[in-house]
Amino acid sequence: MVFERTDFFPASRRLSDLPWVTFVMVAINVVVFFIIEATGSTEDTDYMIRMGGLYDPLVTQDHEYWRLITHFFLHFGPTHLFNNMISLLILGYATESTLGHIKYFFLYFFSGILAGVVTIVYNMYLGAEGNVSCGASGAIFGLSGALLVILIRRNIGRRSTEVLRYLIFMGLSLYSGYLDPSISFSAHAGGFVAGALLCVLMTLGKSGGKSKYAS
Repeated sequence: MVFERTDFFPASRRLSDLPWVTFVMVAINVVVFFIIEATGSTEDTDYMIRMGGLYDPLVTQDHEYWRLITHFFLHFGPTHLFNNMISLLILGYATESTLGHIKYFFLYFFSGILAGVVTIVYNMYLGAEGNVSCGASGAIFGLSGALLVILIRRNIGRRSTEVLRYLIFMGLSLYSGYLDPSISFSAHAGGFVAGALLCVLMTLGKSGGKSKYAS
């Protein structure tokens, strides 16, 4: 499938152009949440570890590397799930529409995995390896990093404050997460940087103007 992208949010869309990867990711997160709630509690830390939460010793010592993926499909309570899924729908719509389904899929997954790796390294540095991490926010911040790259490329040669305003917004978002001890700042920052770098690699050779994206 090849189609022209002349702006960030195209006016008309075909069914195949809809962000169906985003919809699938949201559906999986919601289904997983209700399955865990039906069999235990999403706010029980020990139970969330058993369900696949990112618990550093089990990854670094027992080599349970699959937790780097499962942890970003788990959420601590309905509020955590709701906030992340709203963010995923908004950011996923924009990112998937621009990159295409396949690149978006890999961007989301690798951002989530790398956010988990950064979290483990950061916890080891702080000596806080007993922390348990769950949530899609690392992968979602990867989408935020990718959108920054997309905005920069789109605004090359233009006089616009769009990139500056986005940078200020993201800076405040990351800083607010840093101030909240219940939020994994390392996952947010790691996912953001990972998403930006991955997007740069995925869009090498693409111009900032009218471009064709294939998926």
